[in-house]
Amino acid sequence: MIKKRPYTGTTDGIATGKRAGTEWFMRAMSRRWNFTNLGTWVVRDIRGKTGVLSVHATARAGDCGYMNNLTARAKALEVADWLADNATQLGIEAIHDYAYGKYGRGWRCDRAKWKRYTKTSNAGSIGGHWLHIELNPKMADDVKALSDAWHSIPKPDKG
Repeated sequence: MIKKRPYTGTTDGIATGKRAGTEWFMRAMSRRWNFTNLGTWVVRDIRGKTGVLSVHATARAGDCGYMNNLTARAKALEVADWLADNATQLGIEAIHDYAYGKYGRGWRCDRAKWKRYTKTSNAGSIGGHWLHIELNPKMADDVKALSDAWHSIPKPDKG
């Protein structure tokens, strides 16, 4: 069972540059599952929410892109569930899966479960072919801790 944890959001403020753990994580996602790094650190608001800072500004969020085909989508589903199942060990605080169902879904550490989005309550980018993943501050900065956790968890059966 995954334990609920507090969600950091943007309370740690705007980063002055990329964070080593976040960048390592994005490379690991690419090496293991052939995801494309669509971006990590950029100081900006959440798309469609003027004045609301994106977690990308903290340099703890990354967007992992995948091809628009059924094989890649099946892999993205598997990976998203694997990340959620192992979120505590990996220090993952949030996952947005924009292509799930009609409006997407999101997983957060403060509820420790997935939430299906609706037309009026979604994370934006509906139908997007990428996973948005947010790390906690410790893992965003500690490559060794993140790498040790990553390598200690078995890959999914199919991946």
